[in-house]
Amino acid sequence: MTQNTSPTDTVKIASLADVPQYLETVTEYLHGEWSDFAHWAQKDFIRQRLEQRLLSRGRQCVLIALDENEQVVGTAGVMRYELSDVAERKYWLGEVFTCHHLRGKGIGSALVKACIERSRAAGIDTLWLYTPDQQGLYGRLGWQGVEQREQSGEWVTVMKLPL
Repeated sequence: MTQNTSPTDTVKIASLADVPQYLETVTEYLHGEWSDFAHWAQKDFIRQRLEQRLLSRGRQCVLIALDENEQVVGTAGVMRYELSDVAERKYWLGEVFTCHHLRGKGIGSALVKACIERSRAAGIDTLWLYTPDQQGLYGRLGWQGVEQREQSGEWVTVMKLPL
C-alpha cells in the first residue's frame, strides 16, 4: 500500500535565526531569483538584509522551509519599510521563494501563512506586499490590491492584509 504525501506534509518551517547555517543558501537562492534587479545583484547586500533581520529578533523575521533531507526548499520574510514612501505601511511580506521544481505544491503558501501567523502573534495589525505577477495567489490568501505602481523598473501591485 502506498501513501500519498505532498511536499507540504514533509516540509518543516523554521526561523533562519534558529538555523543560521542556512544563511548562505538563502542568500544564493534570492540572488539567483532576482539578480536582474539592481539591489538584488549584490550577494553582500542580500546577506546584510537577512542578517539585519536575524539580529533584530523582533517583529521582523526570515522563515525557511526545509524538506525531509534538511535542504532549504523555500523562504519568506517579514521586514520593516520595504517600500518606505508611505509611513503607515510599516511591515512587509517579501522574499517569498520556492525552489523551481517544487512550485505549485503549497510550500510558498505555507511560508506566507506562517509569516502571517507570526506577525499576528507579534501584534502587527496589517501586512503589506508587492508583486508583479502573483496577485491571484495572494488574493486567494485574503490579500487586497491597493495600488499599481512602478518598482525597480517593473509594474507591481501593492497589496495589504489586515490581521
